[in-house]
Amino acid sequence: MTPLRNLLSHNHFWRQLRNLQGEGFYSAYDRIRLWSRILKTPPVITESLSDRAPVAVHTLTYHRDYLTAIWALKSFYHYSGVSYPLIIHLQGRTNSRMIARLSGHFPNAVLITQAQADVDAKRWLTECGYPRLLEARHSSIMMMKLIDFNIICHTASLLAIDSDVIFFRRPDELLRVVDQPPDKDLFMHDTASWYNISEDQAITDLRITLAPRVNCGVMLLSRDERRLARCEDYLAHPSVSRPSSFIEQTMYALYASEQDRVGYLPDNYYVSPGSTSLALSNLVCRHYAGPSRQLLTDEGIPGLIRTGFLEEILN
Repeated sequence: MTPLRNLLSHNHFWRQLRNLQGEGFYSAYDRIRLWSRILKTPPVITESLSDRAPVAVHTLTYHRDYLTAIWALKSFYHYSGVSYPLIIHLQGRTNSRMIARLSGHFPNAVLITQAQADVDAKRWLTECGYPRLLEARHSSIMMMKLIDFNIICHTASLLAIDSDVIFFRRPDELLRVVDQPPDKDLFMHDTASWYNISEDQAITDLRITLAPRVNCGVMLLSRDERRLARCEDYLAHPSVSRPSSFIEQTMYALYASEQDRVGYLPDNYYVSPGSTSLALSNLVCRHYAGPSRQLLTDEGIPGLIRTGFLEEILN
């Protein structure tokens, strides 16, 4: 790579331009116009964060998908009818418009920038003596979803919702936590076991019978101060510590499996790599992850709009 190309590859605006060129300017315009329709809806008033709250919602987003995070959160709060406290973790570069929009639509939410989170996480992990977690967080963005969520969580339960999830119905299984804390950690059922380590390796090397097909797009966890300590241990295994898109999912699955706490949400909390013949009205939500990401724009948001969602929250 030439010095100029190397310099441009680290430039935020150059990467933005290249992404737009790859997508196509007209397609990008249509996508942004569709995603921006959520900005015309009123704010969601959530409860203020308190240690006494039974559960808090956590989401991780960044500058390229914060609009879809607004769709994810507003569809959840609309169909659930709850006002759980909300913590929005911001990864990477932020700007004043992004902050203003998120604050305007969720005025009681706690927004944590990466600059702030980096300082807090480094101090906390150093004081606890977790050098592997600190290194993994530095090399894998998705580790913020494991480390930061658990450091910040002071409520009895943690409800994590990815920014590429759309809700279409009331998520009853996620709401029972207020009256009856779950005896299992609840995860979506993935299409396959997407982990850094195989099930055979987990048994042989870690003596853990790894539960299959754990997906962390939507998950409901009990607060557990031992989780990060055990994850520090798991990272001693070279396969587990390998930077990947599945590193945090691997460790959530390992810990819940070791504690015999893996539970699955029903299959209408849907994960699929491609289009589906299922009616969206039959789904509680869909996680538009990986190969299905384009369907978030082509299917998920348009399908939600056709239900009258925007009119309902405007009235």
